[in-house]
Amino acid sequence: MRQKAVLDTSFLIEHFRKGSVYDTFLNLNRFYHISFSSVVLMELLSGAYDTAEQKLIEQIKNNFTVVTVTERQWYVAGNVMLRLRKDKKVDPLRIKSLLADILIAVSARDIGAVLITRNEKDFKLIKEILDFNYIPY
Repeated sequence: MRQKAVLDTSFLIEHFRKGSVYDTFLNLNRFYHISFSSVVLMELLSGAYDTAEQKLIEQIKNNFTVVTVTERQWYVAGNVMLRLRKDKKVDPLRIKSLLADILIAVSARDIGAVLITRNEKDFKLIKEILDFNYIPY
């Protein structure tokens, strides 16, 4: 059985820009069962001005497993934000900008998936508080 993987927004944006999303999915699908966080889909859609990008996001939503954030995961995310502020002295404005990444990390962890991201800086910080697996790609 293949390992589960959740693709982060930063990873997908890079491949959208390069026009390599389709090839990337094919390659990763050999090794991983790919899932998407509903948070990632929201982030992608909010920046998809191009109709072709919107259609691609719709295809992703319809053809891959989408992981929806639960009430408990929102609570865990709030606790992670609190601990980052208290333990790591992270600025309150920076904490707010980390919310989506924290939700993605929590939901990936809870389904036993590895998170694939290009945003190592933020996920490395989150990992100091939350135990989850990620691969900087």
